[in-house]
Amino acid sequence: MSDGYEEVSNEIDEDDAFEQDDDTEYDSVSSELGEEDDDNENDDTGGDLTENGLDIESHGGGTLELVREFNESFAMTEGMGSESVPVDARWNSLPRSCDLEYADVPESVCGRDDRVQITATTRIPWRLICQLIITRRDGGKSRCTGWFISPRTVMTAGHCVYSHSAGGWAKNIDVIPGMNGSARPFGSAVGTKFYSVKGWTKSSKPTHDYGCIILPKSTPLGKKTGWFGFACLTSRSLKNLLVNNSGYPGDKAFGTQWFNAGRITKVTTRRLYYMIDTAGGQSGCPTWRYRKGKRHAVGIHAYGGCPNKSTRISSPVYKNMKSWKAKGA
Repeated sequence: MSDGYEEVSNEIDEDDAFEQDDDTEYDSVSSELGEEDDDNENDDTGGDLTENGLDIESHGGGTLELVREFNESFAMTEGMGSESVPVDARWNSLPRSCDLEYADVPESVCGRDDRVQITATTRIPWRLICQLIITRRDGGKSRCTGWFISPRTVMTAGHCVYSHSAGGWAKNIDVIPGMNGSARPFGSAVGTKFYSVKGWTKSSKPTHDYGCIILPKSTPLGKKTGWFGFACLTSRSLKNLLVNNSGYPGDKAFGTQWFNAGRITKVTTRRLYYMIDTAGGQSGCPTWRYRKGKRHAVGIHAYGGCPNKSTRISSPVYKNMKSWKAKGA
């Protein structure tokens, strides 16, 4: 029973407008013909769910001593297939996928720009985050950000793997973990198998704009880098939570990773909102909680406008991610 203080509005919340989604909007779809996964779960989990990642500094055991002027980055990546590819004006002018795909406000800097460049990209968690170079269905090129959740599974935004403006699934995506200018410390791999959900591929819903890349079995780059955990948290756990965000913005030099952090200011069924500074090109990057030495992504970043937004890892998103993680194990 209302006590007379219940808030009402003449505006429809953009997420509430999608509350009556057909259950099939969360069905997983693949770039490979005939391959689909059924996912018709409700959003209400009844509690926090977590899937741990592999975010330790050294998979082979041991930890490097911190010695002044010692090249730690070289020691950590020697023999890991590192590459160096010159970055010229052609790469710096590569379009941001969000600019080609939607009219919504792209990712934004909110007030004072206090982003910080990550230069130690061979360290955890920065090496789990990837520059993506996309060859679109129409032959054009664009850029996004992705992040590992298993040895061969790279999460990103739906519009990075499936572009309505380009005619459908990407032809291929070059995945470069921990890229730092011309340096590709863990090498790179090309993915041609992608997943998203019908809510994006069929209905173009911004609230369903997420997907993944499955790398070939011959190039499990995540075994070199590790991968993020992820979590489906209740609204109570998410509200005012301090979170981190890092990716490859298009307003900075190509192949440079930039970090910012802040507090989740609004939580809806499908989205998370925050004033964390970002820019186009970071579509698909992780928004994560760091607690007790563990990192769990809680959102997939896309869309801006101050507040900027992430697709919330709700129950059906979480279930899809667990399925996609297994496909790339």
